[in-house]
Amino acid sequence: MALFAFFQTILLLVSLSLRTCQSEVLSEPLPLTPESLEVSINSAQQCLHLQWRVHSLAYHQELKMVFQIEISRINTSNVIRVDYYSTTVKWNQVLQWSWESELPLECATHFVRIRSRVDDARVPEPRFWSNWSSWKEVNERNSLGHKASSVFPVDKLVEEGSNVTICYISRSHQNNVSCYLDGVRMHVEQLDPNVSAFHVNNVAFVRETGTNIFCEMDPKDDAGTVLFVSKVLEEPKDFSCETQDFKTLHCTWDPGSDTSLVRKQPYQSYTLFESFSGEKRLCEHKNWCDWQIAQDSQEMYNFTLVAENYLRKRSVNILFNLTHRVRPMTPKVFFKNISATNATMTWRVHSTGNHPTLLCQIELHGEGKVIQQHNASIKVNGEYLLSELEPDTQYMARVHCGDANHFWKWSEWSGENFTTLEAAPSEAPDVWRDVKSELGNRTVTLFWKPLSKSHANGKIRFYNVIVENLDKPSELEPVPIPAPANHTKLALDQCSYRIHVTANNSVGTSPASVIVISGDPGNHAFRPGVRYNFRIYGISTKRIAYLLEQKTGYSQELAPLVNPQVVMSNLTSHSFTLSWKEYPTETQRSFIRGYHVYLKPKEGQCHPGFEKAALSDNSLCCKYKIDKPEQKTFVVENLQPESIYEFFVTPFTSVGEGPLDAFTKVTTPDEHSHLLIRIILPTVFCVVLIMIVCYLNSQWMKEKCYPDIPDPYKSSVLSLIKSKENPHLTIMSVKDCIPDAIEVINKPEGSKIQFSGTRNSLTETEITKPAYLYLLPAEKNYSGPGPCICFENFTYNQAASNSGSCGHVPVPPTAPSQRGLLTSLENLLKALEKNYMNSQGEIPAGETTLNYVSQLASPMSGDKDSLPTDPPVPALCSEYKMQMAIPLGLASPPLSENSSVSSVTLLDQGDHHH
Repeated sequence: MALFAFFQTILLLVSLSLRTCQSEVLSEPLPLTPESLEVSINSAQQCLHLQWRVHSLAYHQELKMVFQIEISRINTSNVIRVDYYSTTVKWNQVLQWSWESELPLECATHFVRIRSRVDDARVPEPRFWSNWSSWKEVNERNSLGHKASSVFPVDKLVEEGSNVTICYISRSHQNNVSCYLDGVRMHVEQLDPNVSAFHVNNVAFVRETGTNIFCEMDPKDDAGTVLFVSKVLEEPKDFSCETQDFKTLHCTWDPGSDTSLVRKQPYQSYTLFESFSGEKRLCEHKNWCDWQIAQDSQEMYNFTLVAENYLRKRSVNILFNLTHRVRPMTPKVFFKNISATNATMTWRVHSTGNHPTLLCQIELHGEGKVIQQHNASIKVNGEYLLSELEPDTQYMARVHCGDANHFWKWSEWSGENFTTLEAAPSEAPDVWRDVKSELGNRTVTLFWKPLSKSHANGKIRFYNVIVENLDKPSELEPVPIPAPANHTKLALDQCSYRIHVTANNSVGTSPASVIVISGDPGNHAFRPGVRYNFRIYGISTKRIAYLLEQKTGYSQELAPLVNPQVVMSNLTSHSFTLSWKEYPTETQRSFIRGYHVYLKPKEGQCHPGFEKAALSDNSLCCKYKIDKPEQKTFVVENLQPESIYEFFVTPFTSVGEGPLDAFTKVTTPDEHSHLLIRIILPTVFCVVLIMIVCYLNSQWMKEKCYPDIPDPYKSSVLSLIKSKENPHLTIMSVKDCIPDAIEVINKPEGSKIQFSGTRNSLTETEITKPAYLYLLPAEKNYSGPGPCICFENFTYNQAASNSGSCGHVPVPPTAPSQRGLLTSLENLLKALEKNYMNSQGEIPAGETTLNYVSQLASPMSGDKDSLPTDPPVPALCSEYKMQMAIPLGLASPPLSENSSVSSVTLLDQGDHHH
């Protein structure tokens, strides 16, 4: 027991010692420098292969490490590449790393060194890089041999679109090196005294034999190589597998562009791998491969197709159920019961063992196109009746089938040709005839058109012609005409005949085509110069007529009898236009081919396009020919102004032209007459327009400035007076002038004037001198002298007065009585109302001028006849509440001295009328 405890204690101490040692190893940073670095070269792939070891690693120890690799070119200071490589390192493990150089390794010396650093989480920070290994030199020039110069890479194979660097190496110092790529000189740069290089980016496929490269320094020092450019290996397309017999899977794909070259084959292979069974098969063909189906009833398949060549590898994958990839075998086709219009098609599909339901498609082809399509479901054998076929016609019928339950693909088409049997012709021949009479007999030539294939229904062997005499009935005997003849001649007399023509093949006879030859009447059916319209009809098998063609013609054409009616228009100094309408067809005695335009110029010279011609009366003129009968207008140009021309238009036909009618004269106008018309017409229009505007404006001016009955408050004269003190001007203001009397001036015309409201009538002698109407003061007892100012209101001065100025109105100290002034207030108001309502109707005998006389007026010189013999002393100015202009007829005789003073109120106080 004590011995067991002793050994257990020893084992524990050893274990603790090992753990302590291991702990110390992981806790202390160790200088794990890479050692035993070796570098090898693969010139064909332009690769450097490195391998090394880490000897300082403990036994059975694993550490994650990262290695830094530096590559220099030409000299160690020219570092061109720095890479990092991470991996888990074991004791005594050989590590490898590769690098592909864009420059061929023979073109320059390369140097490689490496160092490492622990990148394991079990090692605490800080972690330091180890020391660099010594530089490893790689120099491939030693393998060049004794050649004076070389070009690298040698016969290199690259893919289209790659970038390539080419170098030229010579043993002597280079000077003036020239390099060519397929004859095109390239830009060269010198790497060292013995090496030059150039770059080719995105190289293109030129030819299968490669692209030539050539470099030279002098005629004695040159070298070359071939650059092989292959198409890029594509991923296989449309990869699929199917079976027809559940024994073999047939897999197909589209390989894409061929990467093979003539002199350098990039080994291109295809491998089929099935993952469920783990089997692999190298395919012998580039686009298909067969796979044997196992007998263990495997239904699911997972195929991977790998395409590989020297440069790269591509792969595609498919997964499918075998029962869903069944393509039936090609059917076997047969025909039976073929007739003229029907045929029965049968086919058989090879059984796959379980007899699945198949869906089949049938196509019927005729004349290179599909004319019928049908579908049918079958198990093994199929049958279908093809109907509505044409007799004696070749057809091609084909069929293909697919799985109706899990449709994958149709089978291959399988078809056969067949020809239907003949049938009797279905249409009568198309027949016409030609009749010629000679010495009382007639020779009838019959013509017929061969039946079309669709109507012949077979090969026509002969035609039967039966002649029936309608005047003398007799037996009918057919006359056979062997095919392919299309006419025959018959000798007939003057009787009427009915002729039957039929076409015959091996099966039967066509319907008859009937044509009637009428008896000779002994006289002519057609007249010269008369147009006839012919309509040709055909007769169908159902005895229905249909129009075949329409013809129009003459038995004999005659010259025209009438000429067109010509209208001359658009006459200018240098041209005029002739136009005419089309003839009625009934009056045409022949087909009109065109028109002749005859012109007699004054100067006798023909214009361009015209030619000299002699008329039937032997007179000379110029003629223009119109070859288009549909042209009905003609422009005569290049004429002289103010000249006389004569023209004449006639139609011409194949037998002559129309009759010679009288020429029509036309005189061209002055060259400038149209200019005068263009000037005169606008001028007249403008004058008329101005007159209309002036007339309208005169009415407007009269209404605005001097109307028949003006309104003082609305007079347009006020707009001409600008006043800053009083912007609201009127013609007359009550506040500015208060008249004491109104002077009424009448121009009598020798008749009496009767006023309503008074019984007195005034004769011509009684109104010769001005009469005065007195307006009494508003206050009874007011009196007093004062100067008065008389002025004339031009707005109310409607007629010229005999007096040169307004008269002075005497105002006596004692005012006249009210009774002597007016007969009655009522009569005054009525008279005023009637006077203002209709002034022209009330006073038709003369015109009246109203003059306002202000009480501020001072004595003035005026018409002596209009003043009283004893002019009174000027009356004092008075203030009136109301004022009114009163016509002469309302005034009373002069007031007497005994009249009493009173005031008359005519209007409201608020209104002021002047």
